[in-house]
Amino acid sequence: MLERSTTGYGKALQGLRQVFSPLNLGAAAWLIATWAFSAFQLVSERDRLLHEAAVRTQAQAQAFAAYSKSSILRLSEFLLDLRASWLVSQPGFVDMVRERESLVVDLSFQVSVIDKHGLLIYSSIAAPAPGEKVDLSGREHFRVHQSAGGRDMLFISDPVKGKVSRKWSIQFTRPILRAGSFDGVIVVSVSPEQFASFAQTFINRDGEVASVIKDSGQVIARVPALEGSLARAVSNRPYLASVAPQSGSYRAVSGSEGVERVFGYYRMPEFGLNFVVGESVGLVLAPYEVYRRVALAGAIASTLLLGLLYYSLRRSMADRRRHMEEMRLASLVYSSSSEAMVVTSLDGTIIDVNPAFAAATGYTAGEIKGRAGHSISGASNEAGLVDRLRATVQAKGRWSGELSIRRKDGSEFPAYLTVDTYLAHAYGERRRVALIHDMTEKRQAEQVIRHQANFDALTDLPNRRLFFDRLEYEIERSRRTKDGLALLFIDLDRFKEVNDTLGHDQGDLLLLEATRRIAASVRASDTVARLAGDEFTVILPSVGDSAVAADIAQTILERIAAPYHLASELVAVSASVGVATCPKDADNAEALLVCADQAMFAAKAEGRNRWKIFTPSLLQAERERLRITQDLRTALAAGQFALHYQPIVNLHTGKVCKAEALIRWDHPVRGPIQPADFIAVAEESGLIIDIGRWVLTEALDQLSRWQMLIGKDFQISVNKSPVEFCAPSNGTESWSSVIERRNVPVGSLIIEITEGSLMEQNADVMDQLSRFQAAGIEVALDDFGTGYSSLSYLRRLDIDYIKIDQSFIRSLTRGPDDVALCRAIISMAHALRIRVIAEGVETGLQRDILVAAGCDYGQGHFFCPPVEASEFEAFVGAVT
Repeated sequence: MLERSTTGYGKALQGLRQVFSPLNLGAAAWLIATWAFSAFQLVSERDRLLHEAAVRTQAQAQAFAAYSKSSILRLSEFLLDLRASWLVSQPGFVDMVRERESLVVDLSFQVSVIDKHGLLIYSSIAAPAPGEKVDLSGREHFRVHQSAGGRDMLFISDPVKGKVSRKWSIQFTRPILRAGSFDGVIVVSVSPEQFASFAQTFINRDGEVASVIKDSGQVIARVPALEGSLARAVSNRPYLASVAPQSGSYRAVSGSEGVERVFGYYRMPEFGLNFVVGESVGLVLAPYEVYRRVALAGAIASTLLLGLLYYSLRRSMADRRRHMEEMRLASLVYSSSSEAMVVTSLDGTIIDVNPAFAAATGYTAGEIKGRAGHSISGASNEAGLVDRLRATVQAKGRWSGELSIRRKDGSEFPAYLTVDTYLAHAYGERRRVALIHDMTEKRQAEQVIRHQANFDALTDLPNRRLFFDRLEYEIERSRRTKDGLALLFIDLDRFKEVNDTLGHDQGDLLLLEATRRIAASVRASDTVARLAGDEFTVILPSVGDSAVAADIAQTILERIAAPYHLASELVAVSASVGVATCPKDADNAEALLVCADQAMFAAKAEGRNRWKIFTPSLLQAERERLRITQDLRTALAAGQFALHYQPIVNLHTGKVCKAEALIRWDHPVRGPIQPADFIAVAEESGLIIDIGRWVLTEALDQLSRWQMLIGKDFQISVNKSPVEFCAPSNGTESWSSVIERRNVPVGSLIIEITEGSLMEQNADVMDQLSRFQAAGIEVALDDFGTGYSSLSYLRRLDIDYIKIDQSFIRSLTRGPDDVALCRAIISMAHALRIRVIAEGVETGLQRDILVAAGCDYGQGHFFCPPVEASEFEAFVGAVT
């Protein structure tokens, strides 16, 4: 009985030994290790993809925030300028809005003004109709500023649907403060799509989103746009916590779409905004699915090899070591086949590579085996980098970092290299495994972002940011080398007319061709940049004297002036160029650009299609022009203007039958300012429209008095600037409406126009002149003979008077030729049934010659200079 029990125990023990033999235990351990390693690699790959997505979205969110911050700062500065202009005068404010539309070309906007009661009083796209009240007192931005106690601050509202535009917009606002008290709100409205448009540069795949979210959780912009997204708020997001770091990442499921995403965010607490970029987990893990299939295939292959090895070992223990080594190598090479891998000995000799390595470098396994691992290191690597890598691996057994890899054809690509050492065991030797991750696409994406931040999208020229970087660099180099530096500021003349007539597509083609011509006109060392619109600059380093810059400027003018083929038409466009030098004119980038800009404006003022070198007097003249412009904005409301009247005498009877109304400006600080010093500025700024309407009203008031005092046939002439013809001709404030409301008697008013107005020949000018003449208003052509009028225009437009310019009158006493010319002008006018007024009559001899020539009327200091109304009445009383 005992013997049977002992025998059974021995058999059971032998069975256990067979089951737990070293071969079985080793096979089981290897099988577990193989699948554990595959699982580890799968988890690691998944974690890596998710981590890279988190890093990538976090970087994109930061770039998105940086770009948006620059837009917010520009809008804040724009609001400050608008508020300052509004506090001065509403017409100046409207001009400011129009002027700034061309400067903020990358943000379409609407400007609104709300009074202190919450009523809309101005909108740049649709002003309230007369009598219409648009109440915005319930808007968030109005309530915030109203309750701020007079504190000046920038406020960014939640998206609102405009009561006027009926579109969603983000409101950027500042309060209007008068004497420290709330007086209304200045509003600049920007569409959410455009505010977040920068995100389009990296949001280009399904599942990728970018949002701008306030600290309250309110979504104010989203790319791509999603119906209803602007009307909801988010919650339970890490960036909404007050202690959240400035940037970070997280995973969440979108409540509106039900899509799980990896999000990166960047907080901007100074504006209460959060910039969030997300990629769907499905999109991020798309490469993982391929990797998983390959890894599982490798693991299955390893399992099959293990089974074959197990079977072979049972047949021949002699082959066990060789089969175990082959299995280990197969596991190392094929378990991570989606990334290039290299297996080396401890001294760095390459033992084997996987197929991904061959695809990445062009080397086959046979060509690379036996070579040193550092032989594939690129020549562009930092000196000593490979030696430091080898020393670190020898000391620590591992290393990771960026390294340039050389392909078989000699080209190189950036890679992230990870080196690990696998310890020896019973069936193999120690080996090192290097994992090579190709970073080419990542570097290309970074390069695209850098390029977009520094180069103009249309012309690919350096933009304003890169221009200032290079200009500051060249100025600093000029200080060190003592070489001269010049800057050209180029502005295309009448470029707006091309856009308005041929369209913006043709305008872009013109800019591209102008870019090519400018670039072909400069040296290889020069920098051509586009600042904005049709404004270009050229940095000219190492310029010995201004003559070199002048030659280049002249070449640019000649090439730009050549005709352009646009829309099957030949288009002529010229340019105005300003030249400034460093350090003569300025020693810093901002000041040098201002000097070149002033010189360009001087060239444009002198007739365009020319270049001008900066002089200190130009800056002084510009400062004077700006001061006059600012003073003009308040002069009319302050009652600083007055009208003087100069008699127009019938040369045959000596009777005063007409008067020309002439404006005078008595500045409270600077005293009398001559019309020649402010009329051109008023025309350039558009203020001439309000000033001209005031002159007309004052002159008509005086006309009514003098027709009762002097006679019903008495006439007053009023000058109308060419710029005034651009104003609406059919509104309640138009000249025609003012004259019609006054019931001006037929033949009592003369409108004096210049030859420039006559030669415009556009529909508005012709229509206004026709309406004047239909109402019994006579038309006089001022300064006749100094321009380019033709007889056909005089006859076609039925001109009533021509006024011979005083330059002709002064030359009457010089000789018979000048007298004959004057007689010819008078005879020609009479033949066309046009009466003649001679301006600038200074002497009795001039008057006698004009009488003998048959001239109808005379005007000048010989009779009486321009005087106030009371003095005019005294003069008329004395001569009658």
